[in-house]
Amino acid sequence: MILPGLGHRYVNQNNWTGWARTYAAADIGLWLSLIGGEWRRDDLVQSYTTLASGSAQAQVIGKDRTFFLNLASFESSDVYRETMLRNRSWDLIGYVDDPSFQWDWDSREAFNRYRGLRDDAESLRRRRSILIASLVANRLISGAIAARSAGRSRRSQVTASLAPPVESAPVLSLRVQF
Repeated sequence: MILPGLGHRYVNQNNWTGWARTYAAADIGLWLSLIGGEWRRDDLVQSYTTLASGSAQAQVIGKDRTFFLNLASFESSDVYRETMLRNRSWDLIGYVDDPSFQWDWDSREAFNRYRGLRDDAESLRRRRSILIASLVANRLISGAIAARSAGRSRRSQVTASLAPPVESAPVLSLRVQF
C-alpha cells in the first residue's frame, strides 16, 4: 500500500514488469497532478485576491470563501444589497454594512477576469478530491491484485479477511496474513 506496484514486483521475483510499472507510474502521475494542481491553485488564488484588492478596492485579508464568491457574483456591494432586497433575503442584507465587506469593481473587464481566475481556482480545488480518491483507489486495487497474485504463487501465502466487530472495538477489522 506504500507504493502501488511493489507487491507486483515482489510476486515477479523483484522485477518491475507489467502491472508493477503501470501501478507505480499511475501513482507517480497522480501525485504530480496533485502537487502541480495545488501549486497552480495557490497561484490563481494569489492572482484573484490581488486583482480584487486593486480593482474592486476590497479588503481581502481574513475573508472567507463566501466573500470571494460574492465578489465574483456582484459588481459591487450596492448591487449585492439591492439583489438581496429584491429577493427578500432579509438575513443577508446586513452582510455589506461593515465597510470592510464592501467593494466596487472599477471595470467590467476586471470583474470578468476575476470571475475567470476564481472559477479556475475552484475547479482545481474540486479536482483535488478526485485525485486523492484516485490515489486511494490505485493503492487499494494494486494491493488487492498483488495479494491475490501472491496467494496464487507458491512462494508465499497471503490471506485477507474481514472480521466482525469485537466488544472492545465497535468497527470492522481487516486481517492480512502472510
